[in-house]
Amino acid sequence: MENLHPDLFKKILPALQSKIEEFQHYGYEHITKEDLWNYCVNKKWRKKIIEELKLYEVVETIFSISASEIVSYTQIKSFSTSDWFGELNQDELNELFRKEPKKNHQT
Repeated sequence: MENLHPDLFKKILPALQSKIEEFQHYGYEHITKEDLWNYCVNKKWRKKIIEELKLYEVVETIFSISASEIVSYTQIKSFSTSDWFGELNQDELNELFRKEPKKNHQT
């Protein structure tokens, strides 16, 4: 995912890094600064004009986020964007969603 609002991202990088270090302390090594930033932009501030947020509001939001919020958000986003049946061809999809079970003919 691209880095949205790169100037603000650079400005608050120390706050992001501090929060990531907190997550790592509690065993969440897989959460990155970019994950945290994208969560804020796409979830916390989705209905706000980000350019109008005060610096203290941005930092306050970052420090108020829990690791479980980001993990839940990431899981839900992954489920909603996954192509669950992408590797199946049309015949396999038809077989999968057939109403009547296929009968086995044993002789």
